[in-house]
Amino acid sequence: MRNLVVIILFLGILAFHTNAEEIDPNPKPTALFSAVFWGKPTSRSLVYAPWGNLHDLNSTKSQVRVAYGSLSRKCAYYGAGNIEFHQQRNPSSSKVGLMEGNNEPEKASFFLELPFSASPNTTKEFIALFSPSDQQGNYNGYLVPFSQNEIPWGSYKIFSQFKETLYIAAGSKKFTLESGKNLIIQSKDFEGKSRVKILIYRNIKGKYIESGAQSFSVNNRQRGIIFITTKRKRIEVVPLVETKRLIEQTIGYGLKPQMATSKELRLGPGSFSNKIR
Repeated sequence: MRNLVVIILFLGILAFHTNAEEIDPNPKPTALFSAVFWGKPTSRSLVYAPWGNLHDLNSTKSQVRVAYGSLSRKCAYYGAGNIEFHQQRNPSSSKVGLMEGNNEPEKASFFLELPFSASPNTTKEFIALFSPSDQQGNYNGYLVPFSQNEIPWGSYKIFSQFKETLYIAAGSKKFTLESGKNLIIQSKDFEGKSRVKILIYRNIKGKYIESGAQSFSVNNRQRGIIFITTKRKRIEVVPLVETKRLIEQTIGYGLKPQMATSKELRLGPGSFSNKIR
């Protein structure tokens, strides 16, 4: 009998240590992303669950303000599958600043589901691009890769959606950019300058005609993608630029899957892990 008790205690201790090792107190996000509207000027306050459990009882939710033509604050995601977004119902401008990062959102309705699949031991970085799918206010979501390995701080990726080859001048450097292709320019190539202007030329009947321009800051605190696209048969330049922030300022970062219960709140200061961010 005594041996049986010893065995049971041993197995209990072993199970405890095994579970403790499996639970990571500071898990890495499976994704870090910013969001932006594309194609039609609009702005909305969207809600998502950082752990991908939006429909679970008492799940932690975060809010992010998404606008046209500029990146939102960075968001963290810990889930394994698609990211579901809900939208607020026309919040007043006075509430917008209070809502961002809030984990107790007001009532919201379905907006879209962004395709996503996590990879083991990897944090994917991307831009969530929301583009109109019809005239009824529905949107499709797309992932635009935005890894720091490909676009490190101080770098800008120039991507052309224009139907013909373009000719790019940045300072003393010149590039040829075909339709559907991209190139990367780096701040370190323009030392001594605080800003550099990119000039975009088209070859029209043998003459190089300046057709667009975009300036960018020369520093290691920003990075981005510069889209060259078409609007009314003319070149339109859309810069999507990210500014470096502390990871702790990321929406949804470090949150638990569920909000604290009333019992946990009674435990005292510091017991509620889901403070508004």
